[in-house]
Amino acid sequence: MCSALGISRQAYHAWKSRRPSERHLRHERLRLHIRQMHEASNGSYGSPRLTHALRREGEVISRKTVERIMQVAGIRANVKRRFRPTTDSSKTLVPAANLLQRSFDVHRPDKVWVSDFTELPCRNGKAYAVAIMDLCSRRILGMVVSHSMQTRTLLKAFDDACRVRRRLPPEPIIFHSDRGSQYNADLFRTELAKRNFIQSMSNKGNCYDNATMESFWARMKTELGRPLLFDDLRDARSTVYRWTHLFYNRQRIHSSINNMTPVQFEQQLFSQI
Repeated sequence: MCSALGISRQAYHAWKSRRPSERHLRHERLRLHIRQMHEASNGSYGSPRLTHALRREGEVISRKTVERIMQVAGIRANVKRRFRPTTDSSKTLVPAANLLQRSFDVHRPDKVWVSDFTELPCRNGKAYAVAIMDLCSRRILGMVVSHSMQTRTLLKAFDDACRVRRRLPPEPIIFHSDRGSQYNADLFRTELAKRNFIQSMSNKGNCYDNATMESFWARMKTELGRPLLFDDLRDARSTVYRWTHLFYNRQRIHSSINNMTPVQFEQQLFSQI
């Protein structure tokens, strides 16, 4: 073989016994760690978030290096799909005015909460989830998965969100949603007023007015894997709760909040108050 390659036997054995370079060993270590981080994020982290996560651990690395390692290892982030709105009660009920007006850049927690429902396909039918998010930190304060989209499902999520906060600010909080009948129900509107919230609703048929929540649902469904199909309500509930409260709120970094997790970002903001 050596003669066929045109090299001496000594040169071949020297090459074979040569130790891997420091650069090669580092890239191999990074490849394994990047794969672990990618899998821990349910395939959601691309090179920007992986780069920030590595730097937070003290790794000196560029985004180009991360991209190159991912490409060689065949690691790719999931791409989220567009999501369609669920309900619209504007034909039968008078909706609240759109106070948010797509002003998604909020600098203080508990200034604006946003909410939305989504469908979750199951083998034996459908389940439904409703989430309530603090627009400043992107933290999910309330999440309920149920067999129905009734107002009581929304009320449970709202009560959970208020319990997370324990003490709400004296200033009114804007509560923004689409025009779904659950949000327009007298029971829910009464509860909002009782807790010093001001209601706001998207314009008719315009999902961009609640883009942050639409994006959250699309991201969740992408990161949980495709095709998304739960065994039953119990499976949907445990999977969504685990992803939301253990991963999204506490582990998933967001570029819109200085590459922190929602809980970390809130802790930083509350410490400054």
